[in-house]
Amino acid sequence: MLLWIAFAVMTAAVLAAVLMPLARPARPQSSAASGALAVYRHQLDEIEAERARGLVDDKEAAAAKNEVSRRLLASADEIDRATDGSGAIPQSRRAMVLLATAAFVPLLTLAFYLSYGSPGLPSSRVAERGQLPLGQAQIGVLIAKVEARLREHPEDGEGWDVIAPVYYKLGRFGDAANAYARAARLKGETVRRLAGLAESVVFAADGIVTEEARAAYEKILKLEPGRVEPRFWLALAKEQDGKLADALADYKGLLAEAPAGVPWRAAVESRVAEVSRRLAGAEKVDPRGPGPTAEDVAAAEKLSPEDRAKMIAQMVDGLAERLRRDGRDLAGWQRLINAYAVLGREQEARKALAEARSKFPADETALAALAALAKSLGLGS
Repeated sequence: MLLWIAFAVMTAAVLAAVLMPLARPARPQSSAASGALAVYRHQLDEIEAERARGLVDDKEAAAAKNEVSRRLLASADEIDRATDGSGAIPQSRRAMVLLATAAFVPLLTLAFYLSYGSPGLPSSRVAERGQLPLGQAQIGVLIAKVEARLREHPEDGEGWDVIAPVYYKLGRFGDAANAYARAARLKGETVRRLAGLAESVVFAADGIVTEEARAAYEKILKLEPGRVEPRFWLALAKEQDGKLADALADYKGLLAEAPAGVPWRAAVESRVAEVSRRLAGAEKVDPRGPGPTAEDVAAAEKLSPEDRAKMIAQMVDGLAERLRRDGRDLAGWQRLINAYAVLGREQEARKALAEARSKFPADETALAALAALAKSLGLGS
């Protein structure tokens, strides 16, 4: 309760500061102008009274009101022009300013709350009723209004900057990446905007550190050389590129500088263990690799179509048999899935994909690599 009282007090203070110019008195109106305005307002009241008594229908009343309103506005404009030099806001425009301010300040407050708060978490009393204080549909309506404004004013960097973290919290990573990129281009590249862009791009790509994300992380390191997050993600990018030794060196560098109690230390230690295991396994693998070599392909080209197909099938089946014995070879699973897809054995490719995922249930990097492969082969994601 105290929190909402504080919010109310802050909102009142902001509105008071913004609306202060409206307190400045306007130049007194001329008696003639005031009389004209009073006549028009009286005519509007008479039209409404006649409509209520049934003397005119709704259509006729609306037309008459429109004509009187037009004259009323014309008179108000004349009064505004007469008071332009006084330094006060014209009387006819005060209502417009009041309405715009009263609508904009709460909307901006709500946008910041959606960006940095937790609108999906119920209060204890609301939670007991099983209801949420702000429904998903309401959030969607507010976001749609902001999106409509940004379509009309795509140069509004502040708007992109506000809505980007909202997209991110809702899991709309592609939209978040676009919004962060626009905000950075319009308002400048800051660590916060670059980090939001990079993380959104990575999550939109199912955990793959793309070139766009890599470039953003490199820019962050130039701005803040000691920052941990970009160093970790750039090390992961090297791991995904197959540069295991370089990735391991970067991970160990992070560990050497990490205090004992930091929460990200366990994640780095996990990557060190995994990359070390993969490097140790690579040294024991047959140098011919887990699939057909260039020599195998050259030899197969000299065979008849039937013998060539038989040879390829034997190599693929041999790879599948080896993976059944040692299922922790991610590169082997990738070659097997790709081979099945090339041979048109889609059902077996899907089965191999499922088996490969079961071998790496907690390895986000491996699962992301398998998802990217599946997407490229048309096997889903």
